[in-house]
Amino acid sequence: MAIPKALIIDGYAFPIAYDGYRHSRNKIWSANAGRNNKGNSVGTILAIKNKIEVVLRPITPSEAEIIDTIISDIDNPFKTAKILYLDGTQKNITIYTGDVTYEWLSGAIGDKGLIKGISFSCIEQ
Repeated sequence: MAIPKALIIDGYAFPIAYDGYRHSRNKIWSANAGRNNKGNSVGTILAIKNKIEVVLRPITPSEAEIIDTIISDIDNPFKTAKILYLDGTQKNITIYTGDVTYEWLSGAIGDKGLIKGISFSCIEQ
């Protein structure tokens, strides 16, 4: 499996991930999936979708505002993402993003503070 090294969403190259990216491939099951009356698993796998979990390095509040504008756009929730892998390959996928989490260090830069980290997930549509 290729290892992600960079992420570009709608043309914006995100800062280098603080601790790399976590890439998972998730099964999408049919509506009838579950367990039958004997306790056996039933259902059909409809697709395998990619998910990239991102934890960014410390950033300034102005950088966070740019990132939040891109990934929290309620008028355009589905974005084009380009994932660049360490082996030189790339993949373009349509994604939506999970909730964004900010970790703040208050008072680190005057009254504005410093965002110690920001994390979110990019989930293939």
